[in-house]
Formats: sequence, structure tokens, C-alpha cells
Amino acid sequence: CDLSDNNKIKKIFKKNKFDYVINLAAQAGVRYSIDNPRKYINSNTNGFFNILENCRLGSVNNILFASSSSVYGDKQKFPIKESDTLNPKNFYGLTKKNNEEMANIYSNLYKMNICGLRFFTVYGEWGRPDMFMLKYINAQKKFDLYNKGDHHKDFTYIKDVNEIIFKILKKKLKGFSIFNICSNSPIKITAVIKIINKYLNKKKVRINKVGLQRADVIKTHGENKKIKKIIKFKNFTPIEEGIKSLIQWYKRN
Repeated sequence: CDLSDNNKIKKIFKKNKFDYVINLAAQAGVRYSIDNPRKYINSNTNGFFNILENCRLGSVNNILFASSSSVYGDKQKFPIKESDTLNPKNFYGLTKKNNEEMANIYSNLYKMNICGLRFFTVYGEWGRPDMFMLKYINAQKKFDLYNKGDHHKDFTYIKDVNEIIFKILKKKLKGFSIFNICSNSPIKITAVIKIINKYLNKKKVRINKVGLQRADVIKTHGENKKIKKIIKFKNFTPIEEGIKSLIQWYKRN
């Protein structure tokens, strides 16, 4: 149901007893937030508050939620650490920063165990079709390449994300915690296109190089030492291996 509909959320919590709540639902998309900020407030801010409050009232003390690298905004010093200042440059990032602040207060006031994950450009099977990789893979004739492809992104493969979530649940962390979820290996967007072209014939697609979109962050590069240490996570999937798996899945489906 719609997270901003508190009556429906209350009914779900009334009918069920939860040991954990994993909240990965949100109004996503950086560019969409420029023209539709209210949707982000309704879903991400009010919706997340409804999750927190119903967890509190239902005595659910273990919550894991999706934050985003967008909370950092544009940075000049890399890799970005969890302790770095937050300065979001769009409404999406602002609502995620707000989620973290609410979660921290709920954890401190009501002794709840809440873990936030700052995801860095998650990609892979069943990914969002409006995100760069699947958007390019799906392109038939033309593809708009923002900032002429001069972005660097710290891509994170979905299977790594899944494994990390399960390991965090088993770890049973106490209090409020926050982690970067990233490969610590930024790559230029044009280089990603070359990898995709290696496994998929995109010769008929004309790349239209356009300017920088004002909500975009030019470079993301997160440090992942903290999450690796806490859950003993060894290696993130190399970008070429992840793209190869994604395209194999795409061809099958």
C-alpha cells in the first residue's frame, strides 16, 4: 500500500507481528524530484514517519531502511566517509537526510535498533528501468547521455546489497547505525557504456550528448571499510562481472 496512508499501515501492523521491518520503499529518482517535490515529502518523509511510528507503537525494535549517497551532495574529497558532512542538492537527497535524522531520534528516544544504508547507485537484475544502465540497455534508437558521460559513479551490484542486508540482520546491531553501501570503485559512465556494448549489440543506438542535469551529482565514490569490518564482508562484485550477469538476465527475460 501507499506508505503515506497511515490508516492502511496501522492495519498491517495490527494484523501482523514483526520481528524486523526492512523499509526499501520510497519515491526514488533524483531528476524527477525537481518538478515533483511534494511526492517525495509525502512518500519519503511522511511515509517513513508512519513506518517508524507504527514500529514504535507495535513494539518492533529492529528496523533497517534505505538511505542514499544523495545525502552527501557534491563532494571534492574522496572517498566519502560516513562521518562526512551531509549537503544534499535535491529533494530526494533531502528527504533521505531527513529519514536518517528521524531514525536517529527514534532510536535514542525509544531505544530502537535502527540501521540506515546509504546505497551508491545500485544496479542489476530487476533494476529500475529509469536508471542509467537499464535505460541504455533498453534504448532502441536514441539515448540521451547527460553531461556528455563525464560522470563518475560508484556502482553497487544488487546481489551484494542483498547479502549485506542478510548479514546485518544476523548481526543484530544495537542502537542507531549508518553505513555506506558501495564498491569503492568509481567508474566513468562512458566506460560503463563500453562494457555494455561488449556484451550487447547497440550499434543502432545513437548517443545524444547533452548538458549536465541540474540535480545530478558529478561524482560519487564512497568508502566501504566500515561495513566490511562490521559484517566481515570481503569483496564487492567487479563492475564488468555485474554487468555481464545483468545482460544475461536481460536476454533471458
